[in-house]
Amino acid sequence: MLDIREVNNQQELAEMFHQRWLVLRSPLGMEKGSERDNHEDGAVHLVGICERKIIASARLRESSPGVGNISYVAVLPEFQNQGIGTKMIQNLILKAQQKNLKAVRLMSRINAIKFYQKLGFSEQDKPFEHLGIPHIFMQLEIPA
Repeated sequence: MLDIREVNNQQELAEMFHQRWLVLRSPLGMEKGSERDNHEDGAVHLVGICERKIIASARLRESSPGVGNISYVAVLPEFQNQGIGTKMIQNLILKAQQKNLKAVRLMSRINAIKFYQKLGFSEQDKPFEHLGIPHIFMQLEIPA
């Protein structure tokens, strides 16, 4: 049973940061704290919870008027390829629609391009290195 919802207290936020670090930064040998940036406050933090454990997380924030930014999409390895990431992104797109955003952008690792394309995102610009990993910007126009 998967419950996808917004983070609702400080303890859960701390657990979400730990889960985000485990998936996205620990495998790169990065220290705790590297899973956060200066845009956490005011952002929508979604978590996927299974048996009271955070197994997935993602963030949406408005980066410029009418444009949202999706970042830190993380699903624990043992739960990947089960549609959880898809549900997380779909929920963030709904949140973006509720906020009347016209588009959402994200920075995808090259190996995740097809995942985002299936959800309607298209590649923007050229690939670049981030944290030693090839990435590319992708964007989705949101229907009114």
